[in-house]
Amino acid sequence: MNRSLLSLSVILVLAALPAAQADDAVDDAALVAEGKVSAVTVYQGQALVTRTVDLAEVSGLAEVVVTDLPQNVLPGSLYAEPRDGVEIRSVRYRVRPMELDVRKEVRELDQEIQDVQDEVTAVQREQQLLNEQQQYLNKLEQFTTVTADRELKNGVLNAETLKELTSFNFEQRSNIAANQLETNKAIRDLQRQLEVLQRKRSTVAAGSAQTLREAVVFVNVAQADGAGMKLSYLVTNATWSPSYNLRATNDRDKVQVEYNASIQQMSGEDWTDVEMTLSTASPSLVAQAPSLDPLVVKLGREQAEGAAQMVAGAKNYKQAKQALEQQREQLAQVRGNAINRSSSPNQAADDLFGSPTANTAVQSNAQQGAATDFSGGGFGGQVDARWAASDRESADRFLNEVAQKMQILDYNTARIEIKKPEDRQQVEGEGVSVSYRLASRMTLPSRSDRQLIQIAAHPLAANFYRLAIPVLTTNVYEEARASNTSNEVLLAGPASTFLGDEFVGRGEVPTVSVGEQFGVGLGIDSSLRTTRELVDKVERIQGGNRVVDFTYELTIENFGSDPAKVRLLDRMPTAGEADITITLLKSDKPVSEDRAYQQRGLEEGMLRWDVEVPAGATGVDRFVMKYTMQIEYDKQLSIVGLPAKQ
Repeated sequence: MNRSLLSLSVILVLAALPAAQADDAVDDAALVAEGKVSAVTVYQGQALVTRTVDLAEVSGLAEVVVTDLPQNVLPGSLYAEPRDGVEIRSVRYRVRPMELDVRKEVRELDQEIQDVQDEVTAVQREQQLLNEQQQYLNKLEQFTTVTADRELKNGVLNAETLKELTSFNFEQRSNIAANQLETNKAIRDLQRQLEVLQRKRSTVAAGSAQTLREAVVFVNVAQADGAGMKLSYLVTNATWSPSYNLRATNDRDKVQVEYNASIQQMSGEDWTDVEMTLSTASPSLVAQAPSLDPLVVKLGREQAEGAAQMVAGAKNYKQAKQALEQQREQLAQVRGNAINRSSSPNQAADDLFGSPTANTAVQSNAQQGAATDFSGGGFGGQVDARWAASDRESADRFLNEVAQKMQILDYNTARIEIKKPEDRQQVEGEGVSVSYRLASRMTLPSRSDRQLIQIAAHPLAANFYRLAIPVLTTNVYEEARASNTSNEVLLAGPASTFLGDEFVGRGEVPTVSVGEQFGVGLGIDSSLRTTRELVDKVERIQGGNRVVDFTYELTIENFGSDPAKVRLLDRMPTAGEADITITLLKSDKPVSEDRAYQQRGLEEGMLRWDVEVPAGATGVDRFVMKYTMQIEYDKQLSIVGLPAKQ
């Protein structure tokens, strides 16, 4: 670790230390309230939760304790926004040990477990009583036997009494055996019930120690009528991802895109009837842009060798550049969450700098029965300015160092593969940041399974066709090309596809910008079949080169009663070296005039024909398309395939 990395690690360690130890007793004069979760913005990995707190009972200077915060709260993210007539003086976070778990659901499970344990104890006591009764009968039987032997010898045996005692003994033993069987079954059933409840509790209360998490807000309320405030904070263990239901109409004229969000929220608190926003951005609590330092260069062997080693270690310039870009993104994320590192550092910072998480200190203090007080939060971010400023300065310095490496790499690398415009657009599309505000209020309990909610539904006009790729498969697939005419970007995600009411399979939707087209796979069309055959090969020597003509026959059979529009695809090889010449000599039909295909397909050796196959075109009447290509190369060599581009 170099000095700069070490310095930032030290800063993160210091920032993780608690600011002060607080008394674990709640001030009797303070207003204790949970507030109501009113709005949630779910990011991919975190969520910003806003609680509305009523201050109608507060007048003048007072402490307001917003209690029962979730176990996954990031303490450094706390901030409060006042309504008119309310002034926020300070916000701090504290944790206090509690005798019982703070969550209602956990407390209810604890009570159920206690009730079952009490039942087990009662049945075990009953079982113990049955054992004592059986021991008494054993003693009674022994006494009866000895007495009967003595009386029989003396000739004074009372047969009727002996008979009654014997009957009584066997009757009681029979009752005890039946009761023992029942108690054994009852204990077994109760033990199973207890195991289920304990497993359920361990799932529900995962990470929820008997600790009360609170925000202590010092306010000045000038007017009580309508007084209130909003308390916001970030929580972890909350994320979402897009998914789709694609429904093509039976008339083949539209595709209904049902845009869904698969949300997993295990923050530790339920979100009930809240305004919800879904975002792909990264939550940032730093408002100031990083500072750009001057770049000073000089001539020398050191920089050139450093760049050469960097490229050699990453195999090529592209990988070296990607590694630096990834490090830059991690640094930017750490910087954006610098305010949170006082309580729960961003995982990227842990990975990048090896900084410890402060949650360990919080849990340790709670286990020791002490309350831990973190100063932080505030209105607009009242935090310890020393550490926040130091974090930003260190992050800015590292960002400039990584940027310097990237620029020096450009200057000293001899061969650089310049990205094509279409490649740059694709990379930019992968990192698109969008937000969706849901039209209706939502309720999402905190639980481990994913919950599906609908973001929007868009009926999109589409062009339907069949796709035949005989070089890969004899099956012909049905597809639709839809245009995103909505005002929302569609993010990449899995899709379930339906044709009418029939489920046809699963696929993927790429990231689709507004106005962009995308394909929708509708499964195999069993009424069509395609084949590909090499029907002629002519070879000759011309100078020092071998010239070979290949003629391929592509066929499509239509067993249906309607004609079918088909995109017929094949491919020619492309030259990986300059000493191979590949030419399309002739084709029964001209290749497609589609603009996107003309721009990229031909250059990559792809062949596409847009054809219509008549109904009932089978056997000798099947659709046939031939084309001839020519390959010219050194007669002493043979053709070798290269790996596909990554």
